[in-house]
Amino acid sequence: MHQKHPKIARPEQRTYGRIAYSLVGTTCARIEAIMESWLNIAGEDYRCLGVTGDHGEVTWASQGQHDSRQWMSPQGQWNEYDDRLQARTYDLALVNGNHYPAEKQIVFLDAQKSGTLERRSEQLTDIAAIVKVKPEDTVPHWLQAKLDTDQIEVNIYEFKNIIEILNDTILPTAQSRIPVLKALILAGGKSSRMGQDKAELVYRNGISESERLTEICRELGLEVHHSVQTTDPGAIVPQIGDRFLGLGPLGAIASAFLHEPDTAWLVLACDLPLLEKADLATLLAKRDSRKYATALRGASRPFPEPLIAIYEPRAYERILRFLSLGYACPRKVLINSDIATLSVRNEQPLTNANTPEERAKVIDLLNEPIR
Repeated sequence: MHQKHPKIARPEQRTYGRIAYSLVGTTCARIEAIMESWLNIAGEDYRCLGVTGDHGEVTWASQGQHDSRQWMSPQGQWNEYDDRLQARTYDLALVNGNHYPAEKQIVFLDAQKSGTLERRSEQLTDIAAIVKVKPEDTVPHWLQAKLDTDQIEVNIYEFKNIIEILNDTILPTAQSRIPVLKALILAGGKSSRMGQDKAELVYRNGISESERLTEICRELGLEVHHSVQTTDPGAIVPQIGDRFLGLGPLGAIASAFLHEPDTAWLVLACDLPLLEKADLATLLAKRDSRKYATALRGASRPFPEPLIAIYEPRAYERILRFLSLGYACPRKVLINSDIATLSVRNEQPLTNANTPEERAKVIDLLNEPIR
């Protein structure tokens, strides 16, 4: 059968974030006050978004603000795919359910807004919690019938305990949605300066660098993939072929996201023969999933190491944007993005061996007696 377009792995589709809760059933003022409070708390550990209606206040077709800079345009077009693109940036979204639906719901029992809640009954598809605005508020029959039909147990909270919903339900769900981390070892470079494949060079223990890094990553509990130019069906380690040919390491990283867009990738070059398991264990422990990436940086060096770094799924779109601007340098992407860096005083593990001369120096270091 003829296929017009090639199949591409699609990320899990969300409307506003990896997990989204709508707050529905009470006044917009109360909902937005709670949203602001929860977003400030959750924002310490997750990248958060609040979604509400404009209440007729917007005068520009599109507008935004970053720090003190504002921008406005009379042209603006937005559809569900723009929502999906934005959702790739956020871990947790809180939505004013009086205006828009969301994947999960926090339902308020408010006698003054009971009609509003009932009119939105079709939006109540996955109720996470129910909140009584006043102690005497009760679950209406139509809502109880929905709960009975779904055969689910929903905790009912007093309004004074509103913060417990955040701690009991929302934050644990956000934690469970942190992307799984896998390792991507860049084994498909040309190695033109070295004159031979750096991934196959042996420095110690009688194994190649690609094998050594694979062993280390597996010991750290990571599933490993090798990035290669052309895949080998008989390869023992899973391979990801480069689908952005000629774009170097950044193309390899983009290819990994194209293969598994919901995965975070620990990206490692094969020219780091002094890199040890302890160095990577420290990097993994300091991973900040709120950022685009988490990278090592030598204490005396001004820039992070882009090929000893964890790239979160949200970095995929940003990488493609940099490529669209004509930049294929992964370090430039990191320098100009919101990332976490781990400064290390011992810079020896960051030593690159890209030429025969650099390789000889590394071998000398490995052969030095222990002091």
